[in-house]
Amino acid sequence: MIVSPIQHYETKEWLLKKHYAKRMPSISYAFGLYIDHMLVGICTYGMPPSSTLAESISGKTYKNKVIELNRLITEDDLPKNSLSYFVSQTLKMLPDDYIVVSFADANVGHNGYIYQATNFIYTGLSANTTKLIDKNGEEFHFRNIGHYQQNNRLNAKLVKRRVAEENINKVDLANYLKSYKGKWTAKQLDKEFGYKDTCAHWFRTDAGFSFPKVDDWMKLKKLLKLSDEYDDVMTNYKMIPCPNDIVKKLELTKVEILPKHRYIFMTGSKTFKRKAKSNLKLKVLPYPKRDNRNYDVGQSIETQGILF
Repeated sequence: MIVSPIQHYETKEWLLKKHYAKRMPSISYAFGLYIDHMLVGICTYGMPPSSTLAESISGKTYKNKVIELNRLITEDDLPKNSLSYFVSQTLKMLPDDYIVVSFADANVGHNGYIYQATNFIYTGLSANTTKLIDKNGEEFHFRNIGHYQQNNRLNAKLVKRRVAEENINKVDLANYLKSYKGKWTAKQLDKEFGYKDTCAHWFRTDAGFSFPKVDDWMKLKKLLKLSDEYDDVMTNYKMIPCPNDIVKKLELTKVEILPKHRYIFMTGSKTFKRKAKSNLKLKVLPYPKRDNRNYDVGQSIETQGILF
């Protein structure tokens, strides 16, 4: 049994035919598992799906060190402990200090036992509970919305998008708004803005925080008598194609899904691992224990051999 780096093109058949997601993820590093010189599995690492996810793990200082273990697939009926050996070897082969995040998809019966076997930290469930489905019943990944925004070939209506929102400290802003909230309740604010269960998120200091829209900010400023401290960054915007309008024009459907199990692992030097773990912003929780369910996409692939 040998684990070795492989080329991007060698992952394609495995990811498009054998993995249930049936799409190519971002790939920075790819590794193959070989038994008797035949490729029997692949593991890939790439950029996380969003900068928000990266920052939520260990803060801004370490967000550029976050990488996602985004695909792990092998042939069936491999020798016992093959998967844990495979994953542990790929982690050792990563060439830098990294915070590795990976998700076990409860929607296909996975609980992340492979990550538990390789001593990942369990940090609970992801916040995402919806996905987009196209007219053919296939999943449409939310990142593809950005491709349609770049040239607006669907002629979607334009909406305001705050320019430097990612640079705003969410906790500081939430505490700032709390200091001006006074006797206003979230329900009263929802009534003023015509929302339902929205305004409470502007005052949250956890992962449930959300920014007031650009137009909402000026109205909120008047209601709460806010200072000018955040005006420049909160009102600096550009016009972009509306994501919701793109979803409508593509005839995509939003469906409810189970949240995924989120696991974390630190690689590299002892100093990096200690500092990254001490800055971990997510709660460390007991491993989930439920029955695993295997999936079968019903397609075979041509295995590749190699001479070492």
